[in-house]
Amino acid sequence: MSRARDLAGIFNLNPLSGTTAQRPATAEVGDIYYNGTIGKTQIYTPTGWQDMASGIPFGNTAGRPSSPSIGQPYFNGELGYQEVYTNSGWKHLSGILSGDTAGRPSNPAVGQLYSNGELQRLELYSGPAYGWQNIVAETPGVTGYTGTLKENSGGTITVTGTNFASGATTTLVGSGGTEYVATSTTVNNLTQISATFGPISGSEEPYDIKVTNPSNLYGVYYDILTVNDSPVWQTAAGSLGTFSELSNISVSVSATDEESDSITYSLASESSLPSGLTLSSSGVISGTLPDITSTTTYSFTINAISGQQTSSRLFTITSLRTVPVEYLIVAGGGAGGDYFQGGGYNAAGGGGGAGGYIYSSSSNLLLNSTSISVGSAGVSTATSNTSGGYASNGGNSTFAGLTSIGGGKGASGNSSVSANAVPAGSGGSGGGGARPDATNFNLAGGNTSGQGNIGGAYNSGDGDGGGGGGATAAGTLGGQGSQGGAGFTSSITGSSSVYAAGGGGGKGSSSQSGFSWSGSGGSGVGGNGGTKQNNSPGGNASSYGCGGGGAGSGADGNSVFSKGGNGSSGVVIIAYPDIYPIATISAGLTYDQPSRSGYRVYRFTAGSGTVTV
Repeated sequence: MSRARDLAGIFNLNPLSGTTAQRPATAEVGDIYYNGTIGKTQIYTPTGWQDMASGIPFGNTAGRPSSPSIGQPYFNGELGYQEVYTNSGWKHLSGILSGDTAGRPSNPAVGQLYSNGELQRLELYSGPAYGWQNIVAETPGVTGYTGTLKENSGGTITVTGTNFASGATTTLVGSGGTEYVATSTTVNNLTQISATFGPISGSEEPYDIKVTNPSNLYGVYYDILTVNDSPVWQTAAGSLGTFSELSNISVSVSATDEESDSITYSLASESSLPSGLTLSSSGVISGTLPDITSTTTYSFTINAISGQQTSSRLFTITSLRTVPVEYLIVAGGGAGGDYFQGGGYNAAGGGGGAGGYIYSSSSNLLLNSTSISVGSAGVSTATSNTSGGYASNGGNSTFAGLTSIGGGKGASGNSSVSANAVPAGSGGSGGGGARPDATNFNLAGGNTSGQGNIGGAYNSGDGDGGGGGGATAAGTLGGQGSQGGAGFTSSITGSSSVYAAGGGGGKGSSSQSGFSWSGSGGSGVGGNGGTKQNNSPGGNASSYGCGGGGAGSGADGNSVFSKGGNGSSGVVIIAYPDIYPIATISAGLTYDQPSRSGYRVYRFTAGSGTVTV
């Protein structure tokens, strides 16, 4: 047997081991020996071999010492705890075992403690009915809430979570540290609380929800609750309108707030308006739509913001592609006044007024089933002094929502002898007046502002009819030329033409030498007035929208009935760059296509219908 001493000579290292019978019969004090027979480490003393005080035997239940002394300890690995031998046998010491859930003692005694590291709690065995129970208060947890709290009136919310104990309180903690304790907290069960609050300021939202159990343990869900109600949209989602490209627009969106808080508006992230438009903080979208090559619908989302609350809504604006159009809209010219036989009066008819005209050198228009109508010519339907009808105004022409007014008819001469007689008509340009044989027949017809001029009135002492008004000049007075007013010259078709001239007044005065003189039509295209000869009708107009000539009175005022000249029909002409598509023309329109370099030109001369480009 080899031995070794430590430097102090107190005990030997490398102890021997064996059974009781194998212990050395003689040994030195301090020698150590592990006695397998009794399962203990022993030390040799002056009185012989003694058990070392620190040695605690261990094993299973069957391995307990067979002849233990009172107070002897033993660690029972089968039961998982330390025992002590008493007068009543082996008993469990009060030390607390620990481990995971699976490591709980398999045969615990009622009241036995166990530290469950897996569940992080101290447990007590309460018996087979309820098993292991937590005996230390648990920390509550907050996982969410439902319900709404309003700034002005508060409300009730339902808080969800874990480990809610009876008597718990609910508190809202603002971003600035202000706390609002619920006026009542009802613990419905371990996972649900109903909490009621009074009015709560929106200035510190979002709020934390804090639940505190009677043990003062608490749980918090941070920055979860808002009290300022979301704005409510008043503007319906979807289209805010359809507009022509390059047009100036101004449209508004609006929302309301229950607390009457101010609302601001902004575009949502990644949303944008068409270039040229802006959104103000008050909800006004304004500006000029961009130039586009095809009709475009823009979609964007606007946020209505009140405090920390945001409501979003999707809107659209549609921009229609327009075409730069040059256009001329000319109405039908009025008929010249008739001459009705009677009483020796020298009273010739007035010239017909020109049709009104509207011209634009370039306007961006939406040509999408755009309506067009061409005004008819004013005509005289009288066939004698007493039958057939009378002179009429020209018809209106329309395009793209614009209307040019038909020219006024000329006044009838010797009006009192025929029911068919008419005074001068007003229109785009007014008809010329005549010698009065009835009230107001001497007056000229009025014009439409911006579309033409007045006719010439009857000149006292002469029987000549006044000239009809033209596009750019008034008709002259009867007896002072009786000429129709000048027309409007345009090269919209690629060549220069005159439109909308007034008709000349008829000859009725005996003070002029000869009988062939009469008023001439304006610009050479209005109808000429009839001469002072028997059966001398007024001349018909020869260009679009011109007035007819007034009838002559006949020799000495005793000739038979003479008819006023017819006006000419109107015309609508459009021209646009040929980079744009060919127009689609509906049925019902009569048109041709004059040649003009770099342009598509459409000249509509009769009917009504639509045009689409």
